[in-house]
Amino acid sequence: MRGKRDLLAGLSSAMGFTSLCEQLSKRPSLIVLNYHRIGTPDNTQYDPGVFSATPEQFERQVHYLKQHFEIVTLDEAVDMVRGKTRFRSSVLLTFDDGYLDNYQLAFPILRSAGVQATFFLPTAFIGTGRLPWWDLIAYIVRNRRRSIVRLTYPQANEFDGDKLESQELIARVLRVYKHRDMKDHQRFIDDLLEGSGSELPAEDGEVCFMDWRQAREMQKGGMAFGSHTHNHEVLNKLPPEQQYEELARSREVLEQELQLPITTLAYPVGGKAAFSEETQKAAERSGYLAAFSHYGGFNLAGSIRPYNVQRFGVDQQTYPRFRLQMALGGVSGSVWF
Repeated sequence: MRGKRDLLAGLSSAMGFTSLCEQLSKRPSLIVLNYHRIGTPDNTQYDPGVFSATPEQFERQVHYLKQHFEIVTLDEAVDMVRGKTRFRSSVLLTFDDGYLDNYQLAFPILRSAGVQATFFLPTAFIGTGRLPWWDLIAYIVRNRRRSIVRLTYPQANEFDGDKLESQELIARVLRVYKHRDMKDHQRFIDDLLEGSGSELPAEDGEVCFMDWRQAREMQKGGMAFGSHTHNHEVLNKLPPEQQYEELARSREVLEQELQLPITTLAYPVGGKAAFSEETQKAAERSGYLAAFSHYGGFNLAGSIRPYNVQRFGVDQQTYPRFRLQMALGGVSGSVWF
């Protein structure tokens, strides 16, 4: 599917259709773009699927957005979401997880362009060598000694590593982990180690996350921050009171470290099954003014929900596709290519 879309986007650019869309009036909407890692997927021993763009791609995308949209700050976006200011055709840039490359690669590009992005941090990981579950799972799968990966928990599953590309195999195992029936992290990891014949990574492996000094430097450089919970748990798997504790603890740590009010949250994973009405109530109770999901969608006046602000993921896209996607989305407020 991605190949066909890239081909169509290339044809659209060559025939002038993309340029035509860029010249049309845009529909008032808040388009929120979500990134994770910036860099080259081939250079990691962990999950290549969380790389959104290379530095060159990201810089070109930021330049494009500056030319064709108003890139708003987090405060401006929250004011629109809360009904304090009128909706206009605008884009908000966000990053999840607080990877070190956000500081090393994305931050200099944003600062040079004079553009703010918002970084949602899982506070238990910042400044630590702790490895998140998706990167740990990816490492185990990539270092398997068996062609067939077998799981018994939370249900019986079997994947043929000889028939699946590495990234697809990782993605399938991650889907099992995200399933609502998966409640015991350690049991899953032990089961995966046994079923793959793999082993845990060395403790002195790749440093994944930025530290608080770097976050404060980014803040001084004009970047904004929000919560991505404390432990990056899939919230809908937790009882309501534990959801509240995850959100309240993260906000407390962020405000202590950054010395500024934290008013926004991004739900981990962010799909429709990752949070619930109870989660949204917990977010409001924790003192957040807005919360962001991650399953796509435009935010339009009259239909926006402050605790389900929708975001589109940026996923290693060609430049022609990025252009067409933004051009069509800006004009229609409903079409995402």
